[in-house]
Amino acid sequence: MVENKLIEAVGLSKAFDGVSALKEVNFELKAAEVHALMGENGAGKSTLSKIIAGILTADSGTVSVSGRQVRFLNPREAVAQGVTIVSQEFSLIPDFSVAENIFLVDDAYYKKGFISNKKAMIKDTYSLLKLFDMDTYIDPHVRVANISVAQMQVVEILKAISKKAKVIILDEPTASLSSNEINRLFDLVRRLKTENVGFIIVSHKINEIYEISDRITVLRDGSLVLGGVETKELAQADLIKAMVGREVNNIYGVKPKTAKEFLNKKVVFEAIDICDNRDYVKNVSFQAHEGEIVGIAGMVGAGRTELVRSLFGADKKSNGKVLVNGRAVKSNEIRQCMKNRIGFVPEDRKFDGLFQELSVSFNMSVTDLVMNTAMLVNRKKQEKKCRQKVGELGIRVNSLDAPVKSLSGGNQQKALLAKWLLLEPDVLIVDEPTRGVDVGAKAEIYTLLRGLAAAGVTIILVSSEIPEILGLSNQVLVMREGRVTGKLDAMEANEELIGYYATVG
Repeated sequence: MVENKLIEAVGLSKAFDGVSALKEVNFELKAAEVHALMGENGAGKSTLSKIIAGILTADSGTVSVSGRQVRFLNPREAVAQGVTIVSQEFSLIPDFSVAENIFLVDDAYYKKGFISNKKAMIKDTYSLLKLFDMDTYIDPHVRVANISVAQMQVVEILKAISKKAKVIILDEPTASLSSNEINRLFDLVRRLKTENVGFIIVSHKINEIYEISDRITVLRDGSLVLGGVETKELAQADLIKAMVGREVNNIYGVKPKTAKEFLNKKVVFEAIDICDNRDYVKNVSFQAHEGEIVGIAGMVGAGRTELVRSLFGADKKSNGKVLVNGRAVKSNEIRQCMKNRIGFVPEDRKFDGLFQELSVSFNMSVTDLVMNTAMLVNRKKQEKKCRQKVGELGIRVNSLDAPVKSLSGGNQQKALLAKWLLLEPDVLIVDEPTRGVDVGAKAEIYTLLRGLAAAGVTIILVSSEIPEILGLSNQVLVMREGRVTGKLDAMEANEELIGYYATVG
């Protein structure tokens, strides 16, 4: 490994409204290495990354790039020095095409503010997509508003690569990617390492960190806990303990019951020949029993999210019907699904799940408010319900009046769950329930889902993380090209079999 330092941060500190987010942290990145930055939500990872990328400025401390001390005032200055970041929060313009988004600030394609060489832009976008083996999956001409969350993540990564950066910061880069896309991304990272590009990866996925990283730095509560430890020399148990300050064993809990053990229980949820009006979902049928967790696995683009959105009425169905406790739910109406006590935790909590600027209490109460037919709202009663859920779910919040965006990712996710639990659902659909959530919060969410199932709630779980599917599901449905290609009992399901049905089965 080349020993020259691309990034050296010394004594970085940063506070927000008097609350310390980073406390005299040292960090370094060498050329041709992947350095993982880990810790729980709120540990300071994003703050450190944003200082290095010029999004934030440190209160004290220094940052050097290739041995020269810098003080970036904005991301454009960082990009000019070869430092770029792929943020967890997308910075794409929905009404622009994929190609326009990738080369949005590249002067080579513009003249007087207008695109002057669209043909070259499209051609260069195809070349980038081919690097990622995505040239047949993403169309450079298509509007970003019309692509999936996973495809948006790929476009963000390609934007960074297009800038020919020597330092690329990836903040939760695989949160919306399937195992196949993750493998492609990691192949690309390894290829760029041979050109002396250095990567800082912020991730909660421990297995991926051990696969791709050379060194690991751990932050906790804004302080450095472990600095630049060789990945191969750090046991996973020690890493988790460093991150959360305690031992976390078997985050999935006990082995799931088999689907056969639920056959004597009543069928709570049934989907019959479901098709959506965009042809992403094709004649999907399945049953889920009382207290059963049905996992839905598959590659990105298989139709998993489109299926559950259709089941909940968020996307229109062109065919099929949904039954809850034997009664048909009126098609294509979210309110009717809610009346039948179906809750839905969507994949993207920022855009589809929570009102970021509004208070925690409003976000948690909104489903309850929608279903309340009374003329006046009993605010004290609502606040009492919210406080109860805050306690039950362990949501860390200073005030229920604080905007929900002020919470960490894990606490936002639990607030989103609380929103639907106030509906007292019989069926809870959860799409990527631990996306962008640290290992400690993951364990808490898994415990919550298992507890709900034990109390009789039927859960439909979509996840790109196969260990999550295997660790929680009693029955696994595998989708490919909009269809269910495999139905597996927990007893027989494994990664190889899921992979088979997701690709060629």
